[in-house]
Amino acid sequence: MKVLHVAPSIARSYGGPTESLAGYAVAAAHAGIEVSIAAPRCAVDEVDSFAARSRDAHLHLFTAFGSGAFVISPALVRWVARSARSYDVVHIHGLFNPISSLGARAALRKGAAVVVRPFGTLSRYTFQHRRTALKETYFRMLERQNLIGAAALHFTTTTERDDAGWHGIDFGGRSHVVPPPSHGAAALAEGSFREAGPPVVLFLGRIVPVKNLECLLDAWTSVRRGNPDAVLVVAGAGDDAYATSLKQHAATLGIAGSVQFRGFVSGAAKQDLLGSASVLVLPSLHENFGMSVVEAIEAGVPVVITPEVQLADFVRRHQMGKVV
Repeated sequence: MKVLHVAPSIARSYGGPTESLAGYAVAAAHAGIEVSIAAPRCAVDEVDSFAARSRDAHLHLFTAFGSGAFVISPALVRWVARSARSYDVVHIHGLFNPISSLGARAALRKGAAVVVRPFGTLSRYTFQHRRTALKETYFRMLERQNLIGAAALHFTTTTERDDAGWHGIDFGGRSHVVPPPSHGAAALAEGSFREAGPPVVLFLGRIVPVKNLECLLDAWTSVRRGNPDAVLVVAGAGDDAYATSLKQHAATLGIAGSVQFRGFVSGAAKQDLLGSASVLVLPSLHENFGMSVVEAIEAGVPVVITPEVQLADFVRRHQMGKVV
């Protein structure tokens, strides 16, 4: 069996979607499936890092233009149109970006079996939060027909699947819940222990408004009153203007000395952070999965998350932290 994944990015800074794509590629290879991935070209070190994590996947990388959700790659879309029928399945990752939307449309027009993974973008929150009119128009023009024509819809949690029902599209037997496979790389070595020292609270993820980091900083003032030695580590990259506003907010609250902004971390540096953490916190306003939560659990770190993180039921059921 041959599967083509079409992704808007394989860069590490893209966060959970990149990590989960690598996990799916490895899991498929274990099942004897031949995996190819089409995506925009990125920096050489980013490509090398992803290639190592995705192992035997064949990478097809293309020149792209634009930034953020508005990256477009005509060469990639043309290649998908030419190649789609060479694969048993074309798995589209994401909605509301030209790479995924036009890639899906090209594959569907060629009669390919298309699977769409929405990344949580079918929720009411996505449509009501920002650029509502633009999203509704984009959805009517492109995504609705892509979803109707898809052979299957791939959700990562049952909550994500249920949140998509308000669009009135009959998913019938086409909807499937498949969580991202775990790499298991975050687990601490057997018999290892965290060094004694001040409590460390870790946020690990993209620095964007949906992560609700203002709320975390506001809460940190209370944490510091009860635990004056505690340290908050914010690790991740994203919106530079938003990151600057968070630093200013921390200074205004008088907690800047206890908050460390580490920027993007990966590999050994990320494992070291998880190894030093007393707890991981993810206060997102909306999160269709939460890869950092899984990484923390693998490393033996309890978590504090909001109900909008769609792993909340899993965390409650297995008593792996607090949902607040």
